[in-house]
Amino acid sequence: MNQPVGVSAAAFFPWVSLIEPLRIGQSIRLLPYRTGKLPGPLPFADQDDIDRIFSAYSNRRNIGVAGATLLEVDEWNTGMEDINIRKRLLRARAVIGFAALAKRRLFEGHFGYCCYDAYSLVVQRFRRGAAGDFAFTTRRRDGGLMSYWGADDFAFQRPVHVDSRAQFDVDLDLARCLMDLPRDASSEILEAISEFNSANTDSADILEHVELVMTKSAFEWLLGISEKSTEFVRSLEESFRGLNHEIPKDGPLRSAWEVRFPKARTALEAWAREFCDLRGASAHGKNRRAPRFVWRPRAHLAFASILFPLLVKKRLADAGHWRLAEIDAQKLRQIESYLMDDPFLHDPASRDSNPWSELDSLALTVAIAAKWKK
Repeated sequence: MNQPVGVSAAAFFPWVSLIEPLRIGQSIRLLPYRTGKLPGPLPFADQDDIDRIFSAYSNRRNIGVAGATLLEVDEWNTGMEDINIRKRLLRARAVIGFAALAKRRLFEGHFGYCCYDAYSLVVQRFRRGAAGDFAFTTRRRDGGLMSYWGADDFAFQRPVHVDSRAQFDVDLDLARCLMDLPRDASSEILEAISEFNSANTDSADILEHVELVMTKSAFEWLLGISEKSTEFVRSLEESFRGLNHEIPKDGPLRSAWEVRFPKARTALEAWAREFCDLRGASAHGKNRRAPRFVWRPRAHLAFASILFPLLVKKRLADAGHWRLAEIDAQKLRQIESYLMDDPFLHDPASRDSNPWSELDSLALTVAIAAKWKK
């Protein structure tokens, strides 16, 4: 490759660190950053320039970011111009962030958890030898505003809702599959995961009822349906066909779902209808905490954050792009069991594990047993 002319660029995840270089399929390369050490001299960027770029990013006041992750895609390398590459970089960010959300575990404390904002991507232009001076553009309703700063005068601080110990941890196979999907198969799925990602930032700036609307929109894009509950129920039934759906054991909320939706054939149908009702209330200024709802919004959002990635994998598998892992197949088979409890009513101080964590452990046990039988 020839040395790029003009302004250089670097793309990076400032809030997650990587231990060693990583490749995802043929498209994505990830390089670890460590102050003064990594990635070392690159063909189009020096360690000093990269250090100057990261000197503008901090974990807390006067505590700079010591580790981060550089992103490269296709034939584009750190330090080259970013002409015609931003769309691919943003796609990589979307699929990597989603692959992290699909892998996370809920209700297990700090272990295995992440949010989409942990995978915030920065594409920053710089001039070699003067990387501490940079420009960034902020969005406005009437356009945008470009500002110029120096790293000595300004720092982008890690958001308070992003774990300062966040490590790069994603489902690599899922990220590769989504990045390399053919164009005719990718548009709806990418729209769907973009909506889902935006609903899982954990940012206090995104209100809960907005997350509900975005999450329902994600399902609509994924399943190719309208906002109507009947279409949602039908599409879910089709998605679960052939999975040997398990009937859930009795739980604290079984009777509540049956009373709320006496004509529903399954607990999943009852949830789907309530979720649509709650989405309608959220979108149209109604009472989202009315006594008719079995679950509060946060329980619906937590359940949807488990169900949606599983449905993405199921649809990819049905289309021949993916092989559904046994643990994911088991989670889908037992999905209605999650509906039998409100995980937020569990006392974290008790010695008993959260009922949803127990279901995750059960799925893992079943998957291991199935592997040993082969």
